[in-house]
Amino acid sequence: MTAPDVLVLLRPRPRAPAPPEDTPIGRAALQLASEGIGVLIGTAQAPFRAAPGGWARAELDHVVAVHDRFPSWTWPDEYARAREGIAHLPLANPPTLQDLCRDKLACQRSLEAAGIPQPPVEGDPRRFAERLAEWGAGYLKPRYGALGRGVSRVTPGDPLPAEGPGATRGQLEPLILQRAVPPPPGVAGLALRVLTQRTPSGGWVTASHVARRSFADPVANVERGAEALPAEDLLPRATLDATDALCVRVGAALAALPEAEPLVELGVDVVIDPELRPHLIEVNSRPGGRLKALAGQDAARFAAAHVEACARPLRALAAWPWA
Repeated sequence: MTAPDVLVLLRPRPRAPAPPEDTPIGRAALQLASEGIGVLIGTAQAPFRAAPGGWARAELDHVVAVHDRFPSWTWPDEYARAREGIAHLPLANPPTLQDLCRDKLACQRSLEAAGIPQPPVEGDPRRFAERLAEWGAGYLKPRYGALGRGVSRVTPGDPLPAEGPGATRGQLEPLILQRAVPPPPGVAGLALRVLTQRTPSGGWVTASHVARRSFADPVANVERGAEALPAEDLLPRATLDATDALCVRVGAALAALPEAEPLVELGVDVVIDPELRPHLIEVNSRPGGRLKALAGQDAARFAAAHVEACARPLRALAAWPWA
């Protein structure tokens, strides 16, 4: 029986890629090849297979599914071309799931309906002032934003605009208001990004938690200057275990939605309160993970975990459909 291939759909880069041994995704591809799973990287028109020392042009004959890592919202025309001829293949994560996670308000309502709580959110600008008076503090955030752009902490009396800058520079988008969760003592903000990934049997596991800590900015995001640290060095095991359980619930709830499969990984963001309890605030369907930052700080401790985080969703996708 021919071994399955999975294609990682990526936007081509102008420069020649580094040898597989020099990148986490390349090392993951070599590892999966040793397990009998082929990994192609690129587009439908130009797929490449990892080989010792370099990348070889490949064919799509045995591709069984596609892992979508293409920045489709930024490059929609290129994305359409990149998928020509492979639109019939299972796509992880599917567009319906990506669209839901991108809409923070709709995603929260969906998770709340599944019994997963989040800090209350208000989507009607006419009620922002009323809600803020009830809560005492909140966060104005772009409904479709990313990377912490356009997020601000507000208290009663602050301006509460209906629109603000979002993920796309130079463009305004609707704002939503979410109740603020106070941080632990001594910091302005403490959040965790948790890669929550599928296994070949369809279960869920989490990768190493990456803490984002800021002493100055209540929006603890690396893109805004927060430091990335191993969460296990900052928080007790009980907090990490509670976070793991929450992330697995999120994955299962989203996977149960219509047209959400195959769902292979999520970036789950939680904030930590003064009692060191986790609170879900956002879910990302095309996560960066931040393990790269930890691996850069301490390769001996985190490089292997980074490679495994690249390999795990591809290993699961090769086994789709799950029992």
